[in-house]
Amino acid sequence: TGQREFRSGAISQHLSLDFLHTYVRVNYRRVYAACLALDINDHNAARIVLGLLETAGEASAEERRAEGRLIAARLALLPPQRVYRLFGEVRRAGINNRRTRAILRDWLAARPDLGHDAVKYRSGVKTAARHVHLRCPEGPARRAEVGAFLF
Repeated sequence: TGQREFRSGAISQHLSLDFLHTYVRVNYRRVYAACLALDINDHNAARIVLGLLETAGEASAEERRAEGRLIAARLALLPPQRVYRLFGEVRRAGINNRRTRAILRDWLAARPDLGHDAVKYRSGVKTAARHVHLRCPEGPARRAEVGAFLF
């Protein structure tokens, strides 16, 4: 947070931020997860969600349940374009466990107009739908139209 850090380049800042996130996540996991309930910026919130999902094996079952609720609440507050970007990062990181798929599937199900998202954020919705194995059944349902549009 010093002036030297503020004036340094993007690579140095990225390394410092990586260190900070890793240190807090490893040493103070509950505090790290609880930060999602605070008014932090979207970039750091997305990094916290990604970090918690990446290292789910390090948490107890009780911690994973609490983290899941905090993640779901924070995803509801994030702008959709940032959540779809986060879904892409989750996919690139190879995080594809049942808990992650359930969190992403619930967020997609809670979207007020998935058809609008499919048009506006087509690649993000397509990536997310593939990653969580979202069912787009045939028939007159709205998801069927979204599935036909995306795939």
